[in-house]
Amino acid sequence: MPLPPSIDYAGPDLSALPVSRAGWTLRAERAAVLVHDLQRYFTRPYAPDCAALHQAVRRTAEILGAARAAGVPVFYTAQRGDQDQTARGLQRDLWGPGMRAVPEHTDILDAVAPEAGERVLVKHRYSAFARSELAEELAAAGRDQLVITGVYAHIGVTATALEAFQREVHPFVVADAVADFGPEEHALALRQIASCCGVVATADSVVAALTPAAPAAAGAGAGLDAVLRDELAVHLDADLVATAFADPETDLFSLGLDSLRAFEVLDVLAESGVDVDFGEFTRRPTISFLRERALVVGV
Repeated sequence: MPLPPSIDYAGPDLSALPVSRAGWTLRAERAAVLVHDLQRYFTRPYAPDCAALHQAVRRTAEILGAARAAGVPVFYTAQRGDQDQTARGLQRDLWGPGMRAVPEHTDILDAVAPEAGERVLVKHRYSAFARSELAEELAAAGRDQLVITGVYAHIGVTATALEAFQREVHPFVVADAVADFGPEEHALALRQIASCCGVVATADSVVAALTPAAPAAAGAGAGLDAVLRDELAVHLDADLVATAFADPETDLFSLGLDSLRAFEVLDVLAESGVDVDFGEFTRRPTISFLRERALVVGV
């Protein structure tokens, strides 16, 4: 069975993305980027002016630029043409013989092509982890977060996100840097990922997370830390405060902060110019989240 013909739809509505169950924060020192299946064979079903694909490619290129500037590892997946049909397995039953070993099928799109030294993994099944060295290479690079872009969102992208989660790797699927068969499949993929295995992100948020903070912002963050450390010391033992700052992703409620004390902490921050919604804080009760709020308001 062939891929669907003439895919043509607008990209996702970024103002109405599903809320992710996971509250993970993307960090450049923990992240790697995966460009999933952006080969000519998989993109040829799209109409020449398909907004969803053009957006996905453009936003992927922007993420690649930020990743390379920050020294974040970049990986690609790409199938080989003329696959042995026995080795192709059940995919043959659903999608036919697959691509031929010709550049117009196998080449990765020029706009997001790999640079020297970037790893192109041979794709065997839906998941990028299946029969590849992706897990081992992530571990060797000390990376446990994976930013995923490419096609198709409800098939290989979702399968890769699900397997990343099961391998203790945080998947961040970029809503406007993936494309699919149509808007229904695109939305289905984002809902599935947000509900059970990963963070649905935007390209802007990923680029911001991979871009080093300006020195002035770093200094402001240090000022917030002093205020926060002093206030937390009122409510928690000194060793627990040290634990919270040693790992800024630590859940402060797990250290003994309760709702009443949390309100008092947020009141002190508000006096310093950092307004934090209590509901948002309860979903991510961490030092990292409070630092992010301070950067947003420029404190």
